[in-house]
Amino acid sequence: MALTKKQKRNLWLIVFAVGTVAILAVSDIWLFPAIERTTRGIRAFDLNPLGLSFADAKRFVQLLTEEAKRLYLQVELPLDCVFPLFYTPLFAMLMKRAYTGRRKDFLRAAPFLLAGFDYFENGCTAYLLTHPSFTETAASVARVATVGKSLLMYLTIAVVLWRLVKKALQKRKKKK
Repeated sequence: MALTKKQKRNLWLIVFAVGTVAILAVSDIWLFPAIERTTRGIRAFDLNPLGLSFADAKRFVQLLTEEAKRLYLQVELPLDCVFPLFYTPLFAMLMKRAYTGRRKDFLRAAPFLLAGFDYFENGCTAYLLTHPSFTETAASVARVATVGKSLLMYLTIAVVLWRLVKKALQKRKKKK
């Protein structure tokens, strides 16, 4: 028995959701705690919504052990490059599902902009980790990438939730 178009979309939605949650779990439960064991409370670049100051970025890189730096560069960053391949279609599909019918809806671009900032942040993080004598400008650019990614992540999640709730309320109102 062949799947309907709607069933296929739902299946892909589940695949992207499971992939997104799995990557988050691996990063948050294993990788980041292992990376941050030696950084004396300084959170990893990816986990600071407002980015790291130049001083904190320098201190973070200086405090990382070679093993933690290797884990960040060889495991976390490659995994973080796969991550947008799961959350971008997930958010895009949820946005489409919750679409309110506006013709020019620029908010539907948010998941794709988010992925772009995430990749930009990953590149900046790799640079800072591999060039420990980085400049204040490099740290500032990385901070902008992190702040941009964070804002777009919050915006995307808020828009998806708002639209899904709004659509559910509209459906409920129509049934009455």
